Amino acid sequence: MKILMTTMKMDIGGAETHILELAKALVRRGHRVTVASAGGMFVPEFQAAGIVHVMAPLHTRRPDQVLRAASILRRLIRDGGFDIVHAHARIPALLCHLLCRQYHVRFVTTAHLNFHVNFLWKLLSRWGERTIAVSDDIKQYLIDDYHICADNISVTINGINTDTYTPDLDASSVMEEFGLTKEKHRIVCVSRMDADRSEAAVQLADIAPQLYAFDPKTEILLVGEGNDFARVKAHAQKANAAVGFPMVRLTGARTDINRLIAAGEVFVGVSRAALEAMAMAKPVVLAGNQGYLGIFTKDKFDIAYDSNFCCRDCPQTNPEALYRDITTLLSFSEAEKEALGKDGREIIKEHYSVARMAQDYLDLYAVMRPYKPFRYGDYLFCGYYGFRNMGDDSLLRAMISNIQRIDPDARITVMSKNPSETRAIYGTHAIHRFSPFAVLHAMRHGKLLIFGGGNLLQDGSSARSLLYYTAILHAAKRCGLKIMVYANGIGPLHLEKSKKAAAKALSLADCITLREQDSVTECQKLGVQCPVISLTADPAFTLKEADPTWIARICTRFGIQEHKKYFVIALRDFKNHAQENIRCVAEICDEIHKRWDLTPIFLPMHDPLDRAVNRETAALCTCETVFLEGLTGSEMLGILRRMEFVAAMRLHTLIYSTAVGTPSMGLVYDRKLRAFMETTNQPYLLDSDDIDRTAFLTYAEELLDKKEEIHNRLCTQLETLRALAYHDAQTAVNLVR
Repeated sequence: MKILMTTMKMDIGGAETHILELAKALVRRGHRVTVASAGGMFVPEFQAAGIVHVMAPLHTRRPDQVLRAASILRRLIRDGGFDIVHAHARIPALLCHLLCRQYHVRFVTTAHLNFHVNFLWKLLSRWGERTIAVSDDIKQYLIDDYHICADNISVTINGINTDTYTPDLDASSVMEEFGLTKEKHRIVCVSRMDADRSEAAVQLADIAPQLYAFDPKTEILLVGEGNDFARVKAHAQKANAAVGFPMVRLTGARTDINRLIAAGEVFVGVSRAALEAMAMAKPVVLAGNQGYLGIFTKDKFDIAYDSNFCCRDCPQTNPEALYRDITTLLSFSEAEKEALGKDGREIIKEHYSVARMAQDYLDLYAVMRPYKPFRYGDYLFCGYYGFRNMGDDSLLRAMISNIQRIDPDARITVMSKNPSETRAIYGTHAIHRFSPFAVLHAMRHGKLLIFGGGNLLQDGSSARSLLYYTAILHAAKRCGLKIMVYANGIGPLHLEKSKKAAAKALSLADCITLREQDSVTECQKLGVQCPVISLTADPAFTLKEADPTWIARICTRFGIQEHKKYFVIALRDFKNHAQENIRCVAEICDEIHKRWDLTPIFLPMHDPLDRAVNRETAALCTCETVFLEGLTGSEMLGILRRMEFVAAMRLHTLIYSTAVGTPSMGLVYDRKLRAFMETTNQPYLLDSDDIDRTAFLTYAEELLDKKEEIHNRLCTQLETLRALAYHDAQTAVNLVR
């Protein structure tokens, strides 16, 4: 591939070193990389590695320089023939976003830090079609502050080159340059000396007189430069004046970081510099502006990993703790220091290889197929999309993904309640579902209407819904589109005129696939005339589960503890006897907690429609409860895998739990739940209008007793269900071709 990376400057810094190592690794794998930045100390290393560097003033917000940078990037992107444009900072990202849209180039970003968020930056920030974060907590920051869909954010690591950062590196040249002596204890701190990153260096200079009093054979080396360098220098000069000799030395900006770290006995710092010190088997004190973790040991790895060794959410760095931990390390025997250093290097080798980092990026790039601009899609999706219903959203993601697996160049348009959000999340073209002009134009230029997922043809919720969807089917046929009713359920249809309207509309289809036998039978009763009517499985069975480490973070965020056991309750508004049923469910949850020590997790699937009933029920419970919301389908799969059992009124909660083999109980408010549970041989069903407390507890006991048996049986069905779901995608592609 031909890749353009953009960033502000290429001077000393963790993000800059990340870009350098990534670019060199991609070149080694045969890709061509160009880097655009305002220059810096790393530029010669780019040139030595065969990486083209283009000067552009991307480091400043001055309007004239921003315009100049935009002009340089415009020529690059227009004429460069790049497959991917990859921005590593906010100013370059904004410019690249505008230019990539104009010249139809795929655009991705990396988030290295959790920047301060204000209204203007929120408005101007652009995170690309896909984003990669360097830690789980930065991924969470993107979700919380920028509302990026979690499924569109992947996580990588700061890859460390263990050949460059090796314990046996000769540091004699650095020792001689700065007048360091082997007989003394040398403390090295590497950091960009900016106001938001220099606190550890300042505090290290402040405690220098105390360290001198503890052991006069102590030297401190502060490595780096930035907008706070003058303040750091002033503190260093004050310390040197106090002890009467240059105990604290400043190096300024350097590229030979490995030799400077090699010169030290103890390292102080955070983030990538700390990882580099660990790779060189140095004892490390994790201290930075965002927090303090102290002496790094193996038992602190999970905490450090979560924030990319930046100590976010840890106590603040303070001189007392810094002095205590440095003097502790200086008091260690050589064997104890070597043991700490050895543990650190093993962690780097296992978790922070450059090869893994490069592969993470290549996996991201592989998702970004070559951009082919189009105004109208061959595939026109119609369904309950853009309403923030987790079930229907997961259907759309699964169907798009499955079709693109077979037809990578598929041109897809989605009819959505929220087109801009749909475009951002799924990377497809989207139009407003209630815009007749847009819908008819899309139909006149399309090839196949995918009438996708869910029970769209029903009059249980509203006759207007049935009128809308039947009108769409008739309009599509008049415009000459083929029609595929894709993994639908049919009904309920209570009125005779509804049945006739549904039968007439369904008979227009070229292919109908239905997700339960009841719907097939209903089609036959309606007298639907279609050449192909077949039984299939819900597309959600093909969704991929989120990464286990990310699921663990979600559990921590919502207070789901590893040593406890949980079950899920997923409610929607009750049709009848609402207050009685809410009280009954709350009492059942308390009884389950009392009998089996299980904690209930309440899960609203449709935000915000399900939130109130779940909140109200949870509030009536006397036992501890957990409330989950805002998850994607892939995250839901990971959560439900950890549950003892699930009781749900929402169909897709039951589908997700079935997909991961978790025993389930259906609280039936609609025949589609009963039909699904019967199709998958799960007999645990209760009427949601009048919940039977005794039957609920009996089912719960049976689900717990037979958990392993049920899990194994569900898992044996899963491959068949997935195969059916994938077959639907092949059918859709065949209809277009």
